Amino acid sequence: MAAVLTRQVVERVQAAWPNLRVDLKEFAAFLESKRAASPSPDGAADSLAVEDLYLAFACSRGDNKALAGFDKEMRKDLEAAFAKMRVPPARRDDARQQLWEKLFVGPPRPRILDYSGLGRLRFWFRVTVLRSLLDDLRAEKRNVEVLNEDIVLGAPAGGADPEIEHLKKLYRREVASAFEETVGALSPEDRNVLRSYYARQMTIDEIAAAFGIHRATAARRVNSARERLLAETRRRLSEKLALKTRDLDSMFRLIESRLHISVGRLLGS
Repeated sequence: MAAVLTRQVVERVQAAWPNLRVDLKEFAAFLESKRAASPSPDGAADSLAVEDLYLAFACSRGDNKALAGFDKEMRKDLEAAFAKMRVPPARRDDARQQLWEKLFVGPPRPRILDYSGLGRLRFWFRVTVLRSLLDDLRAEKRNVEVLNEDIVLGAPAGGADPEIEHLKKLYRREVASAFEETVGALSPEDRNVLRSYYARQMTIDEIAAAFGIHRATAARRVNSARERLLAETRRRLSEKLALKTRDLDSMFRLIESRLHISVGRLLGS
């Protein structure tokens, strides 16, 4: 039997969020899954925060008005979490974008769907934000621990071009330094889009949904950020190393071939 919403539930959710356009049949099925998982003996809607579940469901569907409403409702809690975890102001836009991707895009699925409705969405959000920030800090520490000079150019390989291997051995430290400096100097927008594409291996469509932009715009942002990263890395290398153009081109081809590895490692997941 298909899940059905009572008139009382429909009136409650639409009174709370009158501007949202949600497929009520899909929401009924979503609400039924939460009722089934509820520890309440009858799983009654009265035991669930249906207004918050309605907002969460709309957010999971990429509804821009729902996302804007969520942002407004949770902004103070997010800022409080940033302050508690001592996230520098300069990194907060970056951190917020990462969190929004986890909540509303995934992979493997939007985390907002994990909200059970047993308590207020705000309380669930506070816990989720703190856990996410802690996970990011741990991941960042792990990335720093494993970073080495072989990330950008790769470890020496037996049987490879001796001339290239010689250049790698001579300049791997300078190349790694130039690349890390460039990544560190990226704008928050470029850093976010490159992290999404290379570290999280998101598709262009997933990036477009996460950023709330058209897929063509998302594709342009990925390509533009990549080109800026490569151009600035080359500029820094040219300043650091007195290499012939041919040698610089060889080094740069290696950097490009390992971009998915080096960007993914430096920006984390």
